[in-house]
Amino acid sequence: MKTLLLIRHAEAGWGDFGQNDIERTLTSRGLMQADDMAKRLKEKQLVPDRVCSSTAIRAEMTAQRLFEHHAIQWDKSLYLAEPDMMLQQIKAADDDVQTLAIVAHNPGISALADALSSESVHGMAPCTVAVLQWDVQQWSDIKQGAGELSAYLQA
Repeated sequence: MKTLLLIRHAEAGWGDFGQNDIERTLTSRGLMQADDMAKRLKEKQLVPDRVCSSTAIRAEMTAQRLFEHHAIQWDKSLYLAEPDMMLQQIKAADDDVQTLAIVAHNPGISALADALSSESVHGMAPCTVAVLQWDVQQWSDIKQGAGELSAYLQA
């Protein structure tokens, strides 16, 4: 069984004038969202074997709050990534990893969740987690439109 946690970063501010988009940080509400979601993930025993996150500050802050005791793989290519690119990375994941978490951005993360799920997943709000599962042994065997949406957690 392979379990994928697709996570949209928590609420971010619009940034200061002249600030690059990648440098935007979480709002106080976003910090609370991430802390609340971390508790919910623990309660549901959704503990990933590997966490991959965009290097945008808002995604980094979210990943660190959600998975404070995990080693996080920082991946520049997840910043505003297209669904196909993220799917290629997921399918290339080490098969020893049973539960994989991806922290990224809209619209890509929502589009990926929708494409992979057997149910319709519309635009994910900030700090939403779509949990998808496939009864396969290898990540390369996951199929689009066949993932069981076992949980949809919103902040």
